[in-house]
Amino acid sequence: MSSVREKWNRRYAEKTGSLASVPAAITQGWQQLKPGSVLDLASGDGGSSLYLAQQGFAVTAVDIAEEGLKRLALSAKEHQLSIRTLQCDLDDVQGLKQLGRYDNIVINRFRPSPLLFACLPDLLTLEGKLMLNSFNLRQHQEKGFSERFCLLQGEYLEVTSNFRVEYYRSLEREGDFMDEYLFTREG
Repeated sequence: MSSVREKWNRRYAEKTGSLASVPAAITQGWQQLKPGSVLDLASGDGGSSLYLAQQGFAVTAVDIAEEGLKRLALSAKEHQLSIRTLQCDLDDVQGLKQLGRYDNIVINRFRPSPLLFACLPDLLTLEGKLMLNSFNLRQHQEKGFSERFCLLQGEYLEVTSNFRVEYYRSLEREGDFMDEYLFTREG
């Protein structure tokens, strides 16, 4: 088991009680998604997955940590929601490509590697949406969050092969410094 996987499994195993939080980018922006299916990458214990399933999306949640996915599956069962969960290292691009195509991809509080970002168009249907919301460098500067997990300002504005940028914004939200993107897959 990888050290990253072990770290996240330990964190989720030690987490008690509370349901996963739903990022504000999801609660405030879900209407911009295309109706249909959602692939929630780096889903953790599933705040986004649960919320989007409640809005009527067919959700597949993918994370490196089985413990987070177990918490998600339990919450989904308690709320009578059907959410498919899959354990996968997000650097395993070949494994991800076997998942098929989705109408939407959401990524929250996770910085995709260049390899992962490059494969995302292959996971989306034509005109599918990619919603990316993660910490930016200001989170590192002001709060000491590890710089390697922070998005650079406008990092994905120039690497948009097969994507049209619908919006990009850098903001403070819920006490964190975030960058938000919405992309549409083009032909």
